[in-house]
Amino acid sequence: MSKINSRKETGLLYFDFRYQGVRCREQTTLRDTTANRRKMEKVLERIEREIVAGTFNYTKFFPGSN
Repeated sequence: MSKINSRKETGLLYFDFRYQGVRCREQTTLRDTTANRRKMEKVLERIEREIVAGTFNYTKFFPGSN
């Protein structure tokens, strides 16, 4: 199950989802606010749709990630 969480140390939001059987957590620079959570939920919904469709490109969404 995909979700959006906040780091207790920084108060910044991150994505938490599974892709190709691997748990992925991607940090953002967004503070934990209602508006930012809404923005991230829309992005997360798009990520989930693309994963299901087989069109998800990890580097497109997270270009600086390993």
